[in-house]
Amino acid sequence: MDRKQKLLALYELFPFERHPMWKAVLAGELSYEEVIRAEAQHWIRTRAGRALRQEALNSAKIVSPRVFEQLLETYLEECTDQRGPNHLDLIERLVLMGGYQKPALEKTQPTPGNAAAIAMYRDITHRGAGCHMLGAGTVEYFYSQLSPRIYEAYTKHYGMTSEQAETYSVHGWMDESHADRAFSIIDEAATIHGWDTVENSVRDAFVATSLHYDGMLQGATGEPGYWDGRK
Repeated sequence: MDRKQKLLALYELFPFERHPMWKAVLAGELSYEEVIRAEAQHWIRTRAGRALRQEALNSAKIVSPRVFEQLLETYLEECTDQRGPNHLDLIERLVLMGGYQKPALEKTQPTPGNAAAIAMYRDITHRGAGCHMLGAGTVEYFYSQLSPRIYEAYTKHYGMTSEQAETYSVHGWMDESHADRAFSIIDEAATIHGWDTVENSVRDAFVATSLHYDGMLQGATGEPGYWDGRK
């Protein structure tokens, strides 16, 4: 099994489409208000993630011109308005159109699952730019497949407009390209950071992402709970 396939195989630890958060959304089982509360947690995580993207980009500039070049393209697409609306603004639009006021959104606190996810993402980034990029990129590989299904659920089950739900239409094609860029630096990242560190970072990125979805569901329902990846 080559390195890319080894990283992709780690997805089976916490396959996104089987997470209770997304199973409930895809089945239309959450209320509209619960979905918007969940997306407020998504906004919190994305705001934290943008700072980590910047940190990884600064680190890459020092250690690897190639990693920097690939990560810069992803950063420009995701975190700036140079290639279209940035991801944080898209999620903010979804939540504000759902009834939140900006001051209330900014005062929203992360749920325990979301706080744990952000801490794990931060730790992965501190391991090095290649760890950050491959952790995020491998997650994006699978997220690009789930996002169009979420978009369909949000627009059909929950009555969102295409403008409100745009973040999920964008993530389909864009995250696929982000994943391709990440996979293009696998060997260099393994040389810089060590293969075991890279592999563990991708594993931890899947764990962190599942924790983030736990946190979204906690925000939606107010109930504690963590998915074990098995049901």
